[in-house]
Amino acid sequence: MYDPCVKTLFIGKKIIYLPTCHSTNDIAAELVRKENLSEGTLVITDSQTAGRGQRGASWVTSQGQNFTFSLILRPTFLAPGEQFLLSQAISLGVRDFVSSITEDIQIKWPNDLYINDFKLGGILIESTWQGARMAHAVVGIGLNINQTHFESSIGSVTKGTPQRATSLRLETGQCFELAAQLPHLLQALEHTYLRLRGGRYEAIRNDYQSALLGYGEKRLFRGKDGRIFEGTVTGVTALGKLCIRHADGVQLEYDIKEVEWLWPDQYSSQETP
Repeated sequence: MYDPCVKTLFIGKKIIYLPTCHSTNDIAAELVRKENLSEGTLVITDSQTAGRGQRGASWVTSQGQNFTFSLILRPTFLAPGEQFLLSQAISLGVRDFVSSITEDIQIKWPNDLYINDFKLGGILIESTWQGARMAHAVVGIGLNINQTHFESSIGSVTKGTPQRATSLRLETGQCFELAAQLPHLLQALEHTYLRLRGGRYEAIRNDYQSALLGYGEKRLFRGKDGRIFEGTVTGVTALGKLCIRHADGVQLEYDIKEVEWLWPDQYSSQETP
């Protein structure tokens, strides 16, 4: 069980706790349609059976080991062309929380959290619009805290199986009490959201770029045509597209479905053109 957060103004003041559920995002979206839930309401579970992430990937978590929750926000102040700012602000809030515990946390475009090229968590934001106004956003957050072994669609080549994942416990050697850490995470999220609500758009964009994994570095990518290429991340557009400068000096912008991030231990340099 989780108590309402006393350290925030509105985020986490109402907490809906479910021991297990299929998807906190789906439940939060259904509740916000049926009820006039206040901004900052949190739907949190110990076990999510049908969670999802970017690109339609599933998000599987060990029961009672990690944070799996959805937050209801009403960023009605954002114009359609500004909606990526919400993703940036939320990513920075999670980054700030993790930074208070361990170092080397970065944001992998568009909104995953990585430590030393291993995935710590992810964010999935699903928005509902009424004309040119965002009526509400359901912000799903999954953050690996105490899990030490990973299966199915999340894992790690060295810290678990079979892909790339890590947790705060694997990084620090400490076991964390989730109920004690949740207020600190909610405080960090509220702080960056209030910056967004206060119009600090440029500062948020700059902070996001500074935290961006691979910024200014040569990295490997796969385009939607299957071709592997080397490029340098130069930033993100206001609409949320990733900017990559190719080896020939040409800079292109990529949508989430147009480029896949690759890792040095997956492909040798001989495979790049």
